[in-house]
Amino acid sequence: MQFIKKNDVVSVTYISNYKIYIFFGLVKKIKKSTFTIVKKVQDIEVKKVFLVKNPNLISLKKKK
Repeated sequence: MQFIKKNDVVSVTYISNYKIYIFFGLVKKIKKSTFTIVKKVQDIEVKKVFLVKNPNLISLKKKK
């Protein structure tokens, strides 16, 4: 089992509006029940906040 720390690159797979989305990014904040992932696309920061106990969260993998 791998633990995810701050500044790790991760991929998150989740379901929203009956579609499966994959999001790659850098972990910026880790709190007790949430974590924030930031991705830079053309000099624009995209921030997503995920709940740890979210039933729509399929997988969370650490990239090497």
